[in-house]
Formats: sequence, C-alpha cells, structure tokens
Amino acid sequence: MHEVDEEALRERLMDECGTVMFGGFPAALLDVADIESASGDELLEIAERLGVDSEEY
Repeated sequence: MHEVDEEALRERLMDECGTVMFGGFPAALLDVADIESASGDELLEIAERLGVDSEEY
C-alpha cells in the first residue's frame, strides 16, 4: 500500500463536494463538514464512497 497525500485528497474531495453543492445539491454541505474534520482513514472511506480514486494521491 502506498502513502496517501491526505491534504491533496482532502482538497480534491472538498472541490468535488463544493461543486455538487453549488450545482443544486445543498446536502453536499454535510459531506464538506465531514471531509474537513476527517482522519486519513476516514478520507479514504469518503473517497471510496464518492467514487474518487485515492490511488492518484
């Protein structure tokens, strides 16, 4: 397993959720709050749930 750049992954997830939120889905704000405070393992779980490939980070 490789080392994950948590801050880069966090930024990507924030961008994804922010775009969705402003695209008409305000419930994505809950994901933004979770991402802000997530640990490394939680970020990986969120990335998997949202379909973001964590292997890029």
